[in-house]
Amino acid sequence: MESLGIDLKLLIGQIVNFTILLVLLSIFLYKPLVKMLEGRRQTIAKSLEDAKKIEQNLAESEQKTREALEKAQTEARTILEEATKLATDQKKKIIEEAKTQSDRIIESAKNEASKAKDGVVTEAKKELASVLSLALDKIIAEDLSSDEKRKLTEKAIKEI
Repeated sequence: MESLGIDLKLLIGQIVNFTILLVLLSIFLYKPLVKMLEGRRQTIAKSLEDAKKIEQNLAESEQKTREALEKAQTEARTILEEATKLATDQKKKIIEEAKTQSDRIIESAKNEASKAKDGVVTEAKKELASVLSLALDKIIAEDLSSDEKRKLTEKAIKEI
């Protein structure tokens, strides 16, 4: 190989040196570098997995929030409908009670007016009877008995 310009001893020395360098680089540089890269790969994979979990949790939270909001809106509508119905019922009840009370007041006022009217009519009849009795006494004088005067007075009152 000397004809080619290659020194065999030098070539073997370089191969040995290259092999030693390769072994040393493999032990001290390549394995820690591969280990570090594997650690980073695992960290990145874990981070991606955690990100997916967080995304799923966020989606679940959003869904739960939507469901809670819908439930709250449904409950609010129900409460509002019940309140409206209760208010309507109360309104009807109050109107009915007011009408009943006004009917009682009107009936009471009619009864009082009727009693007052009857009292006035009775009083007027008494006054009229008294006036007629005096008038008859003066007109007819004392020819009639008190019973006859009373009958004539009653007859005159009925005709009036």
